[in-house]
Amino acid sequence: MNRHTRRALIAVLSLALSPTFAQSDPGIPPRGLSVQVLRDSAAGRVVATVYEGRFSWVRIETRENGAPLNQHPFDVAPATLRAMLERVQLVEAKPTPLFTAKELDEIAAPLATALGRANAEQDVSFAVNDQFGFLGSLAAHAVTTARVFRRDGQLHVIAGLVRRDFESQFRGSGLLIAFEPGQRAKPVERGVKLAVAAGNGSQQRDDWIALSTNVAAATPAAAPAAAPAAAPVAAPTAATGSAGATSAAMPGAPVATPAPAAKDADALYRSTAERLRALEKLRKDGLITEAEYQDKRRQILREL
Repeated sequence: MNRHTRRALIAVLSLALSPTFAQSDPGIPPRGLSVQVLRDSAAGRVVATVYEGRFSWVRIETRENGAPLNQHPFDVAPATLRAMLERVQLVEAKPTPLFTAKELDEIAAPLATALGRANAEQDVSFAVNDQFGFLGSLAAHAVTTARVFRRDGQLHVIAGLVRRDFESQFRGSGLLIAFEPGQRAKPVERGVKLAVAAGNGSQQRDDWIALSTNVAAATPAAAPAAAPAAAPVAAPTAATGSAGATSAAMPGAPVATPAPAAKDADALYRSTAERLRALEKLRKDGLITEAEYQDKRRQILREL
């Protein structure tokens, strides 16, 4: 083990053992600098961490003091949740999606899992990051955090930090800022303005959106073109593949084969998380390049 590898290992072990650290994997520390990761104000209320990535996480935490009970657990498919979050806009010079496709690829599945596990006394919070601006892949990573919970039949999203550059300071000083999730009491960052199109939700506060949860009904999965309406139904045959109700009414008719059940969300999450952790270890050990890591990671997420 060379001295650089040993130094990185010591820093990671120190990070894991110190109670002052809020994120478990701040990456390779700046050479010659000690790493310090600041705790966010809700870290003491964390009940479970559902997902941890590099500079990202999804966790379940006890709701804020005085907050009403939530309508949890909230069972929602990752694809439906992703479609809901795609509707949240950040209002700057012009409205743009708050979350990038890359961020949604990373966060949708574990966030759906967390909402399905949380109870009425718990919120879900998350942090996710991407690179922004004309520098593209050379730009510093910026984090977006939020608190989410279901109440009154809507999914509430309270933004915390919004596209805050944390990497520049970390690489320059070894200090990783607290990834503060949104708060009911007051905005975390002044000047943050979210929006959602009419019919897709409501505005609670500049940094707080309540999303309609009927996205699945509004955007159904792709299906074959509809057959002509009111066409008479003949006796089912092996060629027609009639619906199950018609087949049951005709003795001896072929029984429609049910569609395969959707993969269990928890099992899919565990499998994907294990693959991503293994890929991360290969990169850390220097067995694959950064480009190979990113390509394979995108491939894994596309399979969800």
